[in-house]
Amino acid sequence: MISEVLDNIRLRIEAMGINFQFIGTIKTSMNGVERETWLLEYEDSQFVFVAGQKNVTLGWDVGRCSLGNGVLEGLQEEFTLGQDHYQDEIENMKSDYQKEILKADADGDFTRADELRSELAEELESLEKEMNEGGYSNWEDFMKKWNGHLSQCLSPLRTVDIGDMIVEVDNRYIEESAPSLKQAVCSLKEGPFTLTTEDEWEYLCNGGMRTLFRWGDTLSDVMTEIYNVGAVSKVEEKPILEKPNMFGLFIAYNSYKCEIIDNTLYTKGGDGGCSLCGGDGGIYVLPCYTAFYRNPIDENNPKLSKNYFCYRRIIRLP
Repeated sequence: MISEVLDNIRLRIEAMGINFQFIGTIKTSMNGVERETWLLEYEDSQFVFVAGQKNVTLGWDVGRCSLGNGVLEGLQEEFTLGQDHYQDEIENMKSDYQKEILKADADGDFTRADELRSELAEELESLEKEMNEGGYSNWEDFMKKWNGHLSQCLSPLRTVDIGDMIVEVDNRYIEESAPSLKQAVCSLKEGPFTLTTEDEWEYLCNGGMRTLFRWGDTLSDVMTEIYNVGAVSKVEEKPILEKPNMFGLFIAYNSYKCEIIDNTLYTKGGDGGCSLCGGDGGIYVLPCYTAFYRNPIDENNPKLSKNYFCYRRIIRLP
């Protein structure tokens, strides 16, 4: 039975005179919180009604916002795995070189043995430098780099009012490459739809919840998914990233997708896979999955590829 609240929402939508088809009501939930809303269809695309909220806290400040224990535990595990990886690399390198050095000494080729010792020292210095730069020398350095990167790439802490919206359930790739983000933003706001503001996108992504990640204060189980995104040789169930969020939206589930909002300086939802493909580690990969991440667009290379940039249509209810 449709509640009076949902019936009033339907009347508001119908009064707009846009040809939305009412598929029915759906229940969405996350972390024990449940909501009911309208599922709509417009020209073969699905939309949902999302109720707004006043005094919503968005953005992040590393000095004022606390990470959940589950996130800290996940970061500790990520640090340990990274540190173990570098230690294994160092030991394997020493072992491989030592075999060649011993052979050169046994053959009486002492010049070659000295050259190998010099090469080993240089390789070890380079690897240890890489480990230190990645923050894997000690836990304090790791967290310092984590907080430093968050301070640079996340939107500022703020309080805003969000209005009611009709929102496309999933994003869609731009149909053809765009010469610039400015041009794409302009062309994608042709009526009756528009793009979200950054405030609206962050609210939609986190479902009104106050956590760094939309699925909650944990990294348990999600790390394997994140590092397997786009892997063609390994098909795995996606129990977290590809599930709808609190509002029934599929959002911020793939770091390769950069979602265009009503902003000409940066996109949301990912960095085009740059951090993941570059092997940069959790410090740089994980923030792409937060609602507050900003992916700046290089003004020297502004062209947007249709294979990486997407958008989500909305209508604000009067």
